[in-house]
Amino acid sequence: MRILICKFAGLRGALAVSASLRAIKEVHPGANVTYITLPGVEMATRGCPVITETVTYNLNSTVSQFAALISHLRRQDFDYAIALSAHRTARTLVAFSGATRRICAGKAPFYLAPFFHQQVRGLLVDPHEAARDHAIFSEIFNISAEVPPMWYASSRMESHGLLVEPQKYLVIHPGASQPSQILEIDKWAQATRELLSAGLIERVVVSAGPASEERIMADALCGLIGPAASSTRGQLTLAQLALLLKEARLFMGTDSAILQLASAVKVPVLGVYGPSHYNRSRPWGTLSRSVRIDTTMFEGEDLNDYNARMNRAMGRITAQQISRAAEDLLRISKA
Repeated sequence: MRILICKFAGLRGALAVSASLRAIKEVHPGANVTYITLPGVEMATRGCPVITETVTYNLNSTVSQFAALISHLRRQDFDYAIALSAHRTARTLVAFSGATRRICAGKAPFYLAPFFHQQVRGLLVDPHEAARDHAIFSEIFNISAEVPPMWYASSRMESHGLLVEPQKYLVIHPGASQPSQILEIDKWAQATRELLSAGLIERVVVSAGPASEERIMADALCGLIGPAASSTRGQLTLAQLALLLKEARLFMGTDSAILQLASAVKVPVLGVYGPSHYNRSRPWGTLSRSVRIDTTMFEGEDLNDYNARMNRAMGRITAQQISRAAEDLLRISKA
């Protein structure tokens, strides 16, 4: 069975889809998936063995490039094509893909509706992205309604080359999707020093992406923690980071794609959440704890006042909250 999935979302979007693809593989072992997404996301799709081809497409591409992609898709003779994101380009690609059965997640625009055999909408499900995607797939394929964990296969991981002993170290990823979701590094440092003093971990690896801001933040955090800490300095691929996370004792981080990767490799996860969509991006399918602030809008609160309060929200989270949650998670996972 050949399946086309078109979803213009980032790394976390691809990781969310992996949960459903795990379920499809169990019911349809011969399934092969072509996944169309944004450039840069292929590093996440490589972790899912069901995805045999990843096609990256720039949404600013020319008409001739769009036509070339349509031509490529029509030659594949897909059994199913699914527009999993609401983006107009995703729906158009699926509508003209030539697949035997074409499905749109949500309501298709009137000018594309005749090209779809099925529109999946109005589902009442868990708001987590993995659960929402799975609800759509369960309407299309004969798979269980229970959402499995996300999936980054061990066979797709690569050696990271860091001198750390498995199950003896903690990984922290202090970067976040938005600046308002970044926690002060002195709080990470204080919580981590408490875990080291208690003997719950021996080493700390601070994860950083290739951006200079993340590398500087990671180096500063290592300096505050002390000699037990080292940084990845943005030099690991996602496949190498996946193995580093899988062999860790614990992962701690804020709302980011790396937190979702940690969930996918099933390391215990401590998530720290400020003004973010917690229900949609919380840890999924692994042992976890969360430290978060209430993002409810007060009755009669002005929108500008609310936004200003949310921008200061991470300041209300304490190092003690993080260390207590981490200690609890470490003891439970050890048991």
